[in-house]
Amino acid sequence: MNRAILNLNQVSLDTIHAYSLAVLQDIGIRFPSEKALALFKTRGFRVDGSMVRFEEKHIQKALETVPAAFTIEARNLLRNIRIGESNYAIAPGYGPPFIIESSGQKRDATLADVETFCKLVQTSKYLDFNSAIVVQPRDVPTQTAHLDLLLATITLTDKPIMGSSVSEAAARDSLNLAQMIWGAADKPVMISLIDSLSPLQYATESVEALMVFAAAGQPLIIHSACTLGSSGPITIAGSLVISNATNLAGICLSQLINPGTPVVYGLGGSPVDMRTGGYLNASPEDAKHVAISSAMGRYYDMPCRGHGALTETFSLDYQAGMESAMMATVAALSGIHVGLHNCGTFGAMLYMSFEKFIADEDLCGALKKLLKPVELAEDAFAMDLIKELSTSGNYLMQTHTVNRCRDEFFIPDLCIRTMHADWLDMQPRDITARAKNLLAKRLGQYEKPEMDPQLEKDLINYVKDRKQSTK
Repeated sequence: MNRAILNLNQVSLDTIHAYSLAVLQDIGIRFPSEKALALFKTRGFRVDGSMVRFEEKHIQKALETVPAAFTIEARNLLRNIRIGESNYAIAPGYGPPFIIESSGQKRDATLADVETFCKLVQTSKYLDFNSAIVVQPRDVPTQTAHLDLLLATITLTDKPIMGSSVSEAAARDSLNLAQMIWGAADKPVMISLIDSLSPLQYATESVEALMVFAAAGQPLIIHSACTLGSSGPITIAGSLVISNATNLAGICLSQLINPGTPVVYGLGGSPVDMRTGGYLNASPEDAKHVAISSAMGRYYDMPCRGHGALTETFSLDYQAGMESAMMATVAALSGIHVGLHNCGTFGAMLYMSFEKFIADEDLCGALKKLLKPVELAEDAFAMDLIKELSTSGNYLMQTHTVNRCRDEFFIPDLCIRTMHADWLDMQPRDITARAKNLLAKRLGQYEKPEMDPQLEKDLINYVKDRKQSTK
């Protein structure tokens, strides 16, 4: 995406960075964690209560050790993902506590829903890894829900995983389970999301989870966002200063603990609805923050994270398609490396839908095809065939066409490509109903990935014992 559209030239990026440094030096960032504060003090940072102030040299030193790219190893090595460079790795929704049924009614998410989404992630042609909290199950204790989520993802998929960052204990559980699979944690085997609080602070649980993962050298998505006009300035420029300063402080902490810890730069920002005071996503302002996240990631020479197919509506209508396509397309074309919320999300990231998951996969597939470089190899030019056929134009039955016809073009699974008369006769014609049919087919084709039976038993027993220990 042309950065000129966002008025982000080098001078603009330098200004955002300079103002962020001013905030870090003059105000600081709140870290309500005695462990983090003790570390900052021993390293010579100015600490006043829970506020930590940063000098430019601290930030610069931290940025120098963040890798520009890294690989996350999956349980199935064929599914490893490379983060950074020109790669775009995507995951489904993250965090919703509710499910929107095909009827439009909402209900609490359950552990069975988590398992269903895991099966969809495993069978997806386009999703690269699963979210740590694809939905928040309400039928299991909150204190130990992360164990159920981790176990479901690890056993029902063999794609890369996200660690749980809801607490220090959850982070340690993530590492313990990973060690049972991969052995010594001397390589990236998971990535975890650390969200800050706006303005200019982190939650205790997030800070201490960050510290655990960084000590183990496991990748972190450090993400900051504010609600424009509510938890931050109403202007995008003002929100960037707050969010970027908070990000830089978190990045600095990760590198103090373990220089070289992989970090993904994340930035968001959505307007408050001035009519209701409610939070909005999938707005043009939200999309601009996604593009700016990519620009800031390039500025700091590290991978970047953005939002995906978000929408404010609750059904597969025009609004869902318009908003989801805008958000996901901006992320893809601006150079985002890691995308969350790419399948299934409705209504301000509070709801997941199985039918929208299926629909969003077509969008993800189309964007991944769009990002794929045009083939310019000798055979792709087909010069011999062009000379042979001349003006006849009959390429359909040629070997060159036959050999490529299954893979050359993007073929959607849900979207309609038919004649009007056939569309009139189509049953069901409604996209939600068609997605529901495709969902049933997908789940019917699911095959649980292979795992050593003893390993699976050990994982289940670990979760069982940890749950027992919390009672």
